[in-house]
Amino acid sequence: MHSGLWHDIKNHPHAMLASIVLHLVLLVIVTVSLNSTTAPTLPAKKQVKTLQAVVVNAAQVDAELSKLKKTELNRKQKEEARKKRLQDDAKKAQQQRRAEEKRLAELKRKQQQRDRAEKEKQKQLDKDRQLKQDELARLEKKRQAEQQKLAAIESRRKAQELEEQKKKQAAEAEIRRQAEEAELKRRMAEEEQRQAQLNTRLQALRAQYVLQIVAHVEKRWIQPAKLQQGWQCEVSVQQNALGDVTQVKMLRCTGDEAFRSSVERAIRRASPLPSPADPQAFDRHIQFIFKPNI
Repeated sequence: MHSGLWHDIKNHPHAMLASIVLHLVLLVIVTVSLNSTTAPTLPAKKQVKTLQAVVVNAAQVDAELSKLKKTELNRKQKEEARKKRLQDDAKKAQQQRRAEEKRLAELKRKQQQRDRAEKEKQKQLDKDRQLKQDELARLEKKRQAEQQKLAAIESRRKAQELEEQKKKQAAEAEIRRQAEEAELKRRMAEEEQRQAQLNTRLQALRAQYVLQIVAHVEKRWIQPAKLQQGWQCEVSVQQNALGDVTQVKMLRCTGDEAFRSSVERAIRRASPLPSPADPQAFDRHIQFIFKPNI
């Protein structure tokens, strides 16, 4: 309760002051009235003085009330002016708020328009970019296909070149082989001819060598007591590099044992055998027919 009274005093000080003064005036009047009815009869002079005091107090009260009313009127006027200012400010603020809301709404609408335009623009850009990417992908695919085609052509060309090179190499190799074969045949023919000539020469030399050995043996042969016309012996003689006779074999003889022994003894007495005129005619194995001239 005290807090409520204090709140009223704080919010309406002039009204509360007027109310207090009014209550005091009423208290004074009541007190005077009570005193006039219960007090003893006073002289007339004193009674007049008392009434004058009361009148003076009432005038003061009226003046104070008038002052309070004027103060309250001023307060009310100020309060109404303040309220009007507040209302005007509120109205102005509301108008400003509405204008700001309208401005913000317009800004929002324009921003939404810009956003939609930007979105449409971005959408178109994305579409154009996708179209470009698709076109680039198509061109890349076409390029790869052409590259593969060119690679296949190049591969076939290289394969053909390799095949032609192999054929050329094979032809050149065949030519070289034929040339080498011809050269080999020529050399072989020359070698055969040379060998034939050599063999012919060696055969002649060996024949001379054999005749030389036969003559050498005949000089050491001692004719046996019994000898017939046409007796002969085919003999195989082994000699070393110095011409020493190492083995004598009587292959076929037409004479008797004494004739055969005389031939063998003559061969062994002929050791060492004579050397050939040409060393190529030398042969460790000599085979000849010993046929004495009688």
